[in-house]
Amino acid sequence: MSPRLAWGIIGTGAIAGDFALALRGSSRCFVRGVAGTSPEKAVEFAERHALVFAAPSVAALVADPEVIAVYVASPHPSHEGNALQAIAAGKHVLCEKPLTVDTASSQRLIGAARTAGVFLLEGYMYRSHPLMQRLLAVLREGAIGTIRHVQASFTFRAERDPRGRLFDPARAGGGILDVGGYTMSFARLIAGVRQNEPFCEPSSLHASGIIGPTGVDELASARLEFPSGVTANLTCGVHFDLGRSARIVGDGGHIQLDAPWTPQGGRHGLESSFVVCRPNREPETVSVRCDRSTFAIQAELVTNSLPAQEAAWPAMSWADTLGNMRALDAWRVALEKTALRL
Repeated sequence: MSPRLAWGIIGTGAIAGDFALALRGSSRCFVRGVAGTSPEKAVEFAERHALVFAAPSVAALVADPEVIAVYVASPHPSHEGNALQAIAAGKHVLCEKPLTVDTASSQRLIGAARTAGVFLLEGYMYRSHPLMQRLLAVLREGAIGTIRHVQASFTFRAERDPRGRLFDPARAGGGILDVGGYTMSFARLIAGVRQNEPFCEPSSLHASGIIGPTGVDELASARLEFPSGVTANLTCGVHFDLGRSARIVGDGGHIQLDAPWTPQGGRHGLESSFVVCRPNREPETVSVRCDRSTFAIQAELVTNSLPAQEAAWPAMSWADTLGNMRALDAWRVALEKTALRL
């Protein structure tokens, strides 16, 4: 077996910590170093997670010849710049969602990766989990007949803090960029199954929601229609909690997923599941058991994908990422015209 892939992390927040913790038990990769917004934060993070080194800067991290891949876990507006630094240094990149804050910057980043010949993946980690692969197989087998409708929500309640990233427009706050991409990527994925394609773009989008006093979307909904006739209702929010679930409706029943965005898979082995409901039949629970966390599964996907520049479906391809960003851009523009403003 080839040596474990050495990772560097850009960012010292909670998600970066989850990533470092997850890779401790991986046989395919490990975290070597970290860079944060200050050398002090990097040192504290490296000590807490027993890393080889804390870099005084992002430039120093990506200059380390032993770091092969970089996980970008910095705030949204920093993604493009941090990832470009890593790409320029010849590193493979896994970047937290959203890849960048709009389509134009995502195109620049993907163009840089293509030119440099390095791997780049937008980190919607639910797409790399075996639960999603099982779901797609069940749908393709026709378990609920022809797919007609998708409902998806990812919301939570955070208290308004004008200085916090979730409520600061300058830091790409709001629900659409923070969690709306999960629901949009899911609807586009399932609409693609209907047309036997990796994904599908909506032909129409109508938005509604609430823009809060700091100017960011605190609750946003979108009604989509796809060329095949599949429809979707999506909801995301950072100040109003309407749940975190998904439902796929077909002519012959529906599938319910109660936690699709953060499927289980802890170091001790946990089950994730969805329920297939059909008329005149007992509901069928389909379970998938994993022995490692979703962060580890995603990092190992990167390792296993090399030397390719993109991961295999259903992970986010570059075309999928760009389609999703265009849809998120359209959602934000539409919401500006229709939202209730507090």
